[in-house]
Amino acid sequence: MTTELQVDAEVTLSPPSTFLSPCSKFRILVLGNPEATKQELFSKVFGVELEKRLVSDTFDPKHNIESELDLQGQNDRLAVHASPNFLNGDQKNYNRVLEFLSRRSASADYTEHIHMIWYCVSTSEEDRGISDLEKHFFTQDITSVHVPVVLVYTKYDEFVSRIMLEWMKGAGSTERGVSKVAVGHILKDISSKRFEEDIGCHWNMILPFSIPRVCVSSGDEDDDIRSFQQLANSTLASLKGEADVKLAFATAQRSSPVISTQFCAEAATDYYEVDTGHARKIHGVDMRDILPNFFAKAAQIFNLRDPSSVLTDPLLLNRVLDSTFGTHQKPLLAESLRRSGTESGSILLSLSPHERAVLLTQALAGIVLFLHMLADSQWPHAGTLPTSAPLSPGYTFSTPTTPHFPSHSGSVNTDLSQRQISRELEDLRLGMGKSILLDKIESSSIFTECQLKQDISELILKAVTLAEKLEITGAGENNYRFAYHQHHDAMFLEGGYGGNEDGVGKGTAMGDSLSAADMIRDMSMTFVNDNNELREGTAGEGKVKLACGLTILPLN
Repeated sequence: MTTELQVDAEVTLSPPSTFLSPCSKFRILVLGNPEATKQELFSKVFGVELEKRLVSDTFDPKHNIESELDLQGQNDRLAVHASPNFLNGDQKNYNRVLEFLSRRSASADYTEHIHMIWYCVSTSEEDRGISDLEKHFFTQDITSVHVPVVLVYTKYDEFVSRIMLEWMKGAGSTERGVSKVAVGHILKDISSKRFEEDIGCHWNMILPFSIPRVCVSSGDEDDDIRSFQQLANSTLASLKGEADVKLAFATAQRSSPVISTQFCAEAATDYYEVDTGHARKIHGVDMRDILPNFFAKAAQIFNLRDPSSVLTDPLLLNRVLDSTFGTHQKPLLAESLRRSGTESGSILLSLSPHERAVLLTQALAGIVLFLHMLADSQWPHAGTLPTSAPLSPGYTFSTPTTPHFPSHSGSVNTDLSQRQISRELEDLRLGMGKSILLDKIESSSIFTECQLKQDISELILKAVTLAEKLEITGAGENNYRFAYHQHHDAMFLEGGYGGNEDGVGKGTAMGDSLSAADMIRDMSMTFVNDNNELREGTAGEGKVKLACGLTILPLN
């Protein structure tokens, strides 16, 4: 992610085609068995849907560890190897794994190295012990393989279900009057303690402190999804000091859009220079060259499922910027994409270096926000990074931090379409998140008090995160987005949804006379304040009549 200086002092941006060349694939070894390793491990972290039989066959002792799993073209940034774990004490298999790791580490091509090991242990097996080979691997041989390891406790949902049944048969039967919320907290506490007593403490005795331990669940509830986000976060954190491998993982994972946003923000720093405390657009390169260069690289980082190459539409960048900026800024954006900033007669000549840096940062952040929104609608996550509640040194459980609203995409891991692109562009145009993003950047002191390029990266990350939080987790905003999409999809299917020549729809759910800001304000106040005077009918119906005259039906 560097720029190349030519002899004539002009700057040539590194082409997107070589952006990921140092390590074009993230290569992982999964050690498990059919009981401990399920296909959700691959679908919810890497966005690849594999048949159950295919996953089970890879943990057969006869499976060739050198053979990559056939991902059927679903994720070109990922290579997966698999082998049985060491529970059964198979010395031949153990030696084969160590030889495989040693051979891969000796390769001159860094892409061929094994970058991570997931060691899978099922929590649903009540009497599962720790074999002598497992003890030997984690206490001795692990230091010689030179590959980071994450211990993955799988099927934690089944463990919790078993604890719940035991509790219901015992103390739970005498506490019929306890609320569901209270029961949930009680069960979470009991499950955590029982896990530590029955499973966790035994592994903690042999595991080095540096090895993360993550519990994952196979269900589709918010906590289940967040558990796989935690696995993605722990995997990334274990790749210490390996920038190219970290980037490879960031492009391979499809669990946390925040990870993708972080690496896009870091890539954006290539277009700046810091001089005497001032952050400025890099000299010798116009915005008309920077913006398409960055858009192509950012699209690679997010690695969305795009078999139809929707993101390569040459008009898409213009549409993203048009949806991001206000009316007074659009002439500047149009000029920056059409003409050189040093060309005689260009209105860009009237901008100070500070103003050019702000405009560039807003444009780059707008691109990232758009891609983040696409990932929100495509990936199987809850829209927020999980926080971790430590239970014992070295391992964590994910805990919910924000409410999760229904996904408007209808399903996870879906392919991109022009309809989805238009829908997210309309969200970006109508939403209030972009105003937060633009204001956050314009008011920042980074451009006059910058010490490191990392400061620019952090500003972009904060601006996008704040904007996306408003778009996804804000109660009024999110319900507006979901209701709007229902209308949009219905009109599209019925052939009644018009659009301009770029494919952007002209209609809105609320009518042309009502502004998005007014509508969002009405809906936000209604849902947040729960104004009973606006509700019609009985409490069970839950219909809401807004001041603008619009009636909102319950979403579930």
